[in-house]
Amino acid sequence: MSPHQCLIVFSLCFLLLPYRLVLAGDYLNSAHGNSSYGVKRSSTSSLGYAQGNCAHCHEQHASIGGDEPVPAGGEASDYLLFNTNHTSQTENFCFDCHQSGGYQTGGISVNKSYSYNFGGRTAGGSYDSTIEDSFSHAEEMTGSSHYLPDFVTQVLGKSMKNADGVTWSLPADINPCNACHNPHLAQRNANSPYDATKSAISRPSDHNNRWGDDASERMNAAYSDYVSPYWWGSTTHEPANSITSDGSNLPNYVRLCTDCHNEYNTINSTNPRLPGSPRAIRKLSWKTAAVGVIPDGHGELDGATIVYARAPYTNGSNMTLCCTDCHEPHGSNNNIVLLRSSVNTSTVSVPNESDAAWSSLCFSACHSRASHSSNKANCRHCHYHGGGHGGF
Repeated sequence: MSPHQCLIVFSLCFLLLPYRLVLAGDYLNSAHGNSSYGVKRSSTSSLGYAQGNCAHCHEQHASIGGDEPVPAGGEASDYLLFNTNHTSQTENFCFDCHQSGGYQTGGISVNKSYSYNFGGRTAGGSYDSTIEDSFSHAEEMTGSSHYLPDFVTQVLGKSMKNADGVTWSLPADINPCNACHNPHLAQRNANSPYDATKSAISRPSDHNNRWGDDASERMNAAYSDYVSPYWWGSTTHEPANSITSDGSNLPNYVRLCTDCHNEYNTINSTNPRLPGSPRAIRKLSWKTAAVGVIPDGHGELDGATIVYARAPYTNGSNMTLCCTDCHEPHGSNNNIVLLRSSVNTSTVSVPNESDAAWSSLCFSACHSRASHSSNKANCRHCHYHGGGHGGF
């Protein structure tokens, strides 16, 4: 090789080096890139690819020896994925590994519900074993799930606003799961011990950064009146089964969820598990009054105080809740609006919108059956997101 050629090669390596270091550092610190429990597909690992290698998800040309589903048309799929990116609520590239009997041969072992991982409710039937199971509720007509087809039609590639009114958008062709998770950045915090710095989420409006890993992005930083629910069967607190109760170890899920669910965005849902579907999802303002939207009572509504409270909540206190205190992020075996199977050490069963069903949540998890100025069984008539006294 001539000196001139050596110089060219050295220059190219020099130009590529900084980018490669940054990319490798972010990805190798992620759950997918971890060398101990990261991605590991059977067909690629048998060819010598190490755990966490990019080739377990991305194939430079097409399928490897026909051992995996051949990409559509015999060509590489979008983003060089070894299978179709997204087809339906139950057919999704992420589910190829995040399911029972998928292509993943090791490492994915904690993909259960929020109630299980961060609430301690591990009783049989109280959780979904895989991410695919969680999202399948919408199609099985039992339970409820975030509806991925609506992510594709209502969010991806659209001009949206976050809770501050700032416009954001995501590419139209990414996987709908990527709206809240960046697969190259997401870490795994459901280990023992729980680690608040290893967040698995990214805000849709800030896709290239993890959310909740910094202390400034946690519930206590935004809401001084937050108190986390009890861990199942104890008087310690979520999400770490510890004495910490102020949300200093909990990502500010309110800020994550209100990137989409706020007073600005109109989302027309076709989710078959949404009562009255298809219809627009109710707009909400978690903290302040907005045009046409009443601030939510379970948010930081000035002057609103909790009544007939069960521990750890206190009567007469103005308290802000976090979305995940009551809702599952992916899906729930409860038929209504992704309500958790357990809330604040209480089992929750909400198969329909009857007064008895709502009472199983309100009067077992947070409020006692004390006297009420109205009919105490009709919770949903007054208490809902956007209602004057807050709610669901």
